[in-house]
Amino acid sequence: MEHETFFTLMMDALDGELAEDGRAELESHLRACPRCLREWQALSTIDALFRQTPALRPATDFVQRTIALLPDRRLRLWTMGVMYLFLLLSGIIPLLIGAIVYTLLRPAFSQPTVWESLLQSVEKIFQVMGTVLNALFISAGEFIGQNPAALGWLLVMIGIVSLWGGVFRQAVIQPGQISS
Repeated sequence: MEHETFFTLMMDALDGELAEDGRAELESHLRACPRCLREWQALSTIDALFRQTPALRPATDFVQRTIALLPDRRLRLWTMGVMYLFLLLSGIIPLLIGAIVYTLLRPAFSQPTVWESLLQSVEKIFQVMGTVLNALFISAGEFIGQNPAALGWLLVMIGIVSLWGGVFRQAVIQPGQISS
């Protein structure tokens, strides 16, 4: 067996989950391997220290002080309501401005030449956007081809952001739903 396997056996022994045959195998290996014996002695010493150390208890008023520091639920709901109202207005105001502009410019839009030139402009804009996106994807592909580790780091960062986004949602947005 490799040393990693015996390290796992050591962990099981410290947790009290090692069967008798595993304990005998570990003891025979420890007699034959000085490196693993030193590791076992260090782990045993650390485990003994942890078991002897008394568990710390929080102060008696810890819960009351912590709850007093938490944000007020009504304030949080009011803030979220204001944010939703702002988002609603930021969506409605452009629609109202568009409707006003349309009513003011309706006579100009009734001429066929205006529509033709408008469609040509939109077509050119989409062509330019397509060219830019194509160049962006080609250069990104070349960059990833030359630096494949960059894709790995990007995926790691996306994973970290996703993980901490979930932690944030659980801890801040839905604090009453965290189970202990």
